[in-house]
Amino acid sequence: MQIEKITELLCAEAGTSGDETAAVHAALQLTGLSGGKVDTLGNGTVTLGDEDAQHHILLEAHMDQIGLTVTSVDKGGFLHFACCGGSDLRVMPGCPVYVFASGAAEPLLGVIGSIPPHLNRDGVEKVPEAEDMTIDLGLPALKAKEQVCPGDRAVPLYHPKKLLGSRYTSAALDDRAGAAAVVRCAQILRNADLSGCKVTFLFSTREEVGGQGASTAAYTADADEAICVDVGFGAQPDVKMEVSHPLGGGVMIGVAPILDRGMGKKLAKLAELASISYKWDVMGGSTGTNSDEIAATRGGIKTALLSIPECSMHTPAEVVDLNDVEDTARLMASYVCDTCGTPLPDLTNQEPDVQEIYSSAGMASDRTNKQIWSGCLPALCMARGISGQEDAVREQILSDIRPYAEKIEITPLGSILAFKKGRDRARTRLLINAHMDEVGLIVTHITDSGLLRFDTVGGIDRRVLPGRSVTIGNGEKVVPGVIGLKPIHLLKKEERRTSIPMDELFIDIGAKSREEAAAVVTPGDMVTFDSAYEENGCSVKSRALDDRAGCALLVHLMKQDDWAYDTIFEFAVQEEVGLNGSRTGAFLAHPQAAIVVESTTAADVPGTDREHQICRLGKGPVISFMDRCTIYDQEYIKWAFEEAEKAKIPCQWKEGVAGGNDAGAIHVSRGGVRTVAVSLACRYLHAPMGMISKSDYQETGILLQLLAERIAGAE
Repeated sequence: MQIEKITELLCAEAGTSGDETAAVHAALQLTGLSGGKVDTLGNGTVTLGDEDAQHHILLEAHMDQIGLTVTSVDKGGFLHFACCGGSDLRVMPGCPVYVFASGAAEPLLGVIGSIPPHLNRDGVEKVPEAEDMTIDLGLPALKAKEQVCPGDRAVPLYHPKKLLGSRYTSAALDDRAGAAAVVRCAQILRNADLSGCKVTFLFSTREEVGGQGASTAAYTADADEAICVDVGFGAQPDVKMEVSHPLGGGVMIGVAPILDRGMGKKLAKLAELASISYKWDVMGGSTGTNSDEIAATRGGIKTALLSIPECSMHTPAEVVDLNDVEDTARLMASYVCDTCGTPLPDLTNQEPDVQEIYSSAGMASDRTNKQIWSGCLPALCMARGISGQEDAVREQILSDIRPYAEKIEITPLGSILAFKKGRDRARTRLLINAHMDEVGLIVTHITDSGLLRFDTVGGIDRRVLPGRSVTIGNGEKVVPGVIGLKPIHLLKKEERRTSIPMDELFIDIGAKSREEAAAVVTPGDMVTFDSAYEENGCSVKSRALDDRAGCALLVHLMKQDDWAYDTIFEFAVQEEVGLNGSRTGAFLAHPQAAIVVESTTAADVPGTDREHQICRLGKGPVISFMDRCTIYDQEYIKWAFEEAEKAKIPCQWKEGVAGGNDAGAIHVSRGGVRTVAVSLACRYLHAPMGMISKSDYQETGILLQLLAERIAGAE
């Protein structure tokens, strides 16, 4: 499908308002036409037909997307930002972003962070203001200031991809879907006889901040007529039918005071002749699109507006139907040909090769997984496994540890108990634990319209859910989807700062009916965040670091050749929903002592005072004295700090009594188990992307081995 490839290539290029260069050049190249020009404000134009013709038609779509602009870098290395365009604050908490830093060769991956809800007086009920959020790159302040300057742009991490049928999701579909329609129209018309008519294809800039690009480019073009292509409101829950149109239902033809009624009627007639479905999109005032700017240029330009229905507008996971994009392109081509008195070209066996057209530039580089750390951490983080469905994680771990285990047992609930033989028999029977499961979502219901309702698995801040790209299922049965929400344009003022209740959220997989969705999704299917794994010299960013980082450390320990004492390693299931795996695993293993390896919340972010930060990245392993489930063994705590001091590695207290982990079940197993927790400080725990320090990870591995030797060797 030509339109799918065009859309994919356009969406792959980032371009916030004022920084659309790559996207504009991509659009010009994809037309397959020569002579493209870029003006002072970055607008791209290319023409077809007779340059000296009396009649001149302008076809326009804008290239800029919603994004962020860095305003400053603080003393902690966190980036403060302003919104570039009408950003929906509801989708920002926990959102992974790419920062296009002027001092870096590649985009830098960061996370939008804010004060954790338990430290915020508004909790999860209110969405933070932009000034209360920052972008965390996981870099020291000096390094961040070397690479990032005020004015640098950022966009959400997103995944352009096909949903079911002809549905497509990506950020920037407002208005790369419109641009794809204009590109496609140029491809259709390139072999048409356009004698007596000139056609200008305009890929404009800065629409999201005022429409300056379209205004100046239209002035230069000096056309007689213009057709603007943008996106309109797609039908979805909580959006009134009178202002929306179903995806896959065809084109929306604008009606507004500024729009030319005759052009609209002509487009409707041509749509009927071409069997293209359409709906009148009636607006009583301004359109909120570039058609407002273009129609009022010079002495006035007759202007029409075509809109492509879109769901979840201004989020990282907008959704359109590619058939609507194709219909829009063909309707514009029909209009041009009708105006020129020439038939619409027959494209049978004449379709251009989009990838070949784009070969000189190639598709935008994949900005995910740029750096891969040695060891199993990346593979474990990318394996999908919510509580109760950890199969993929378990298989990955088993493949890593089999050569190093004397004996492996899979418990009835699915935990792994692996016995590693040491040089000597342990004087104290030791269990080292980490859990395999991650927080996520689970499908609970399929609606009549094919949307999925869901519930959380584990403790998730609901503020991080809206607008996220997700994956449903595992193994061979994997379905992409997006967590949709009502467009910001249709919200009341008070709704814009209020987090969305769970029962108002839904997952859109592109299905048009319950039957279509039920063919690929079943209630009970797992849902995981569709995120990335990436690292820099200082930090690792990924989903599921709680507790795949702990699992990776256990795998690392099992691979050590010179291991002192016999030890049981437990990779537990279902920690996030009640410690079920560790409760049963500890019973079967019957240890005398246990070390629990976990990721714990680090709140060392702007806006959190020193007293409430709990622990901090880069300050070494975290030792807890107590949490809501466990009072830890005082002697083992003392040993942990002593071993850290001997090894000359930093070690820090968990300065708070909060949270819990598998220790809560292990330390009360049978007659009781002496237990200590050694944790990794992790920012943005239970979010689409967490962050740990590489030095913390390495130092925790060192401490774990030393502490294990001391505990197992003690009488």
